[in-house]
Amino acid sequence: MYKLITFPNKKAFHFCVGCMEKEESFKKRAKHLQALEMFLVPDEDYESFCQMIGNRKHHVSENVTVRLHAAADEIPWGVEKIGAPQLWPDTRGKGIKVAVIDTGIASSHSDLRGQVKGRVITANGGLGFSGMDGHGTHVAGTIAAVANQKGIVGVAPEVELYDVRAFGPDGTAAIADIVEGINWSIENRMNVINMSFGTSEDNLAMRNAVRRAAKAGIVLVASAGNNGGDLEYPAAYPEVVAVGALTPDNKLASFSSRGRGLDVTAPGVGIKSTWLNNSYRVLDGTSMAAAHVSGMYALAMAGRNRKLLRGMRRNLKAVN
Repeated sequence: MYKLITFPNKKAFHFCVGCMEKEESFKKRAKHLQALEMFLVPDEDYESFCQMIGNRKHHVSENVTVRLHAAADEIPWGVEKIGAPQLWPDTRGKGIKVAVIDTGIASSHSDLRGQVKGRVITANGGLGFSGMDGHGTHVAGTIAAVANQKGIVGVAPEVELYDVRAFGPDGTAAIADIVEGINWSIENRMNVINMSFGTSEDNLAMRNAVRRAAKAGIVLVASAGNNGGDLEYPAAYPEVVAVGALTPDNKLASFSSRGRGLDVTAPGVGIKSTWLNNSYRVLDGTSMAAAHVSGMYALAMAGRNRKLLRGMRRNLKAVN
């Protein structure tokens, strides 16, 4: 570290320059800033400097640390609302595997780069589609957008995302492709499965898949539905955490499914998150709400925060 030495007048400065010219070893260690009429003197050489210049007056400025006015991550209102930032000093979801069964994740997005650790395509019998809708990317951003001092930050910015691409760009999927995605999640030991989709009809195969996943210890989180009425499946299954959508003023959104089986609500209106082509979009939906809850479970698991986990489970009560 250096001490910053300035002088009250040119005469004192030039006298010190003359003194330094005579001391070769000192001259090599100190820095002479001619245009500023200033010296940068190493801390350990300061006493020698004072002896060298005698009673010539000089000023010493504190060599304090200055921080950049760097761009900061935007914390979307939903991430703030559920209290994720307060947990980040202890847990950011590191090591937790979250499977996003959806339309796909644009892993090249600057806020998702490095977050997607694996991908499987079950859509269209495993062949996939040439295009991709941004729904899965939006969900992924809310769960785990990285804290990189630009863009947004997700609920659990250090989780491992897994892109389980079961839906086509039109937002539809065959039950077989969804079930295959759940099977892949079990085989690859996911910790959380986010399912931001639903159907009004119960399906035996999907029900059995959900039960097997829950038995394997996976937390299954699903959006309740956007029909304003009863819960859709898989959210309606008892093994699944069914999530309704809240407005910024803490009310259940008019479009949110509700009633028996609804476990918890989370922000789902005006949610900004990642989109295709390295862009962002603001969306409404219980899909957005489910992503918040998946992220919170990841935080609790990564931090081994048993109190938080117990609290989340205790608070999973039906909301009218």
